[in-house]
Amino acid sequence: MLLNEDNSVFRIADYTNERGYAGASGYGGSVDRTSGLRRLYRRFATSLSEAPVPGVGFQPMDMILAECPEAEVLIIGSGERQQEGGRITYTDVALAKNVACVCDAHDLPFADASFDAVFAESVLEHVCDPQRVVAEMTRVLKPGGFVFAVTPFLQPVHMGAYDFTRFTYLGHRRLFRFFDDLRSGMVGGPGYSAIHLTRHMLTALTDRHRPRSALRFLALLLTYPLRYLDPLLSRTEASFNSACACYFLGRKRDTAIPDRDIIALFRGR
Repeated sequence: MLLNEDNSVFRIADYTNERGYAGASGYGGSVDRTSGLRRLYRRFATSLSEAPVPGVGFQPMDMILAECPEAEVLIIGSGERQQEGGRITYTDVALAKNVACVCDAHDLPFADASFDAVFAESVLEHVCDPQRVVAEMTRVLKPGGFVFAVTPFLQPVHMGAYDFTRFTYLGHRRLFRFFDDLRSGMVGGPGYSAIHLTRHMLTALTDRHRPRSALRFLALLLTYPLRYLDPLLSRTEASFNSACACYFLGRKRDTAIPDRDIIALFRGR
């Protein structure tokens, strides 16, 4: 437990009792303990809601390892994911299978220039101060080190109170103004944005549990076909205006890119 309790929303005590064992993200509560028809229903609903979203179209880890085969890699908010290759340190604010230490990304417990690469996938929307977290990521990177991030744009709130921020493509680019752009773009286009928003539009009709569950299942069925339209909807520059999420792979630079130059990097119509 490497938390700076004086400057974090988390406390070590949250993790040392049974109720708080899984931390804020609750990975320990992800196990399905239902049975029979209810389990079949939940598995079917999960298969609809978690059907794969188109990725970034390349493997950032492979690109990094091609230049630095023995790369020291820090993964922030790793959850239960596991990467292949590299010498990886997994961190999170919740206990999970591969997590080496519990720490707050606002105060990373690592020395300056400790890592060759830092990954933060679906993390920056969940931190109170994204600018400060990116500054910490930059601090622990070696000169010329890599950063890879995926952050939502048009997605409703998830993880409840631990959800703070969204970024347009250009806002995401400015967040990493101390990095040169190697690859950047969308993860899921307008079709996936429509899926998220339509599902939450229907479930917003009521706060009652059972009707919400029924509406959620109806929304899953109605919106599932939209994922097949997404490749068609994501071919234009205009599609960046309604991206589901944005990704960025960059290399650390010595100075920040001026805002005047950032604005010139706008993608959209």
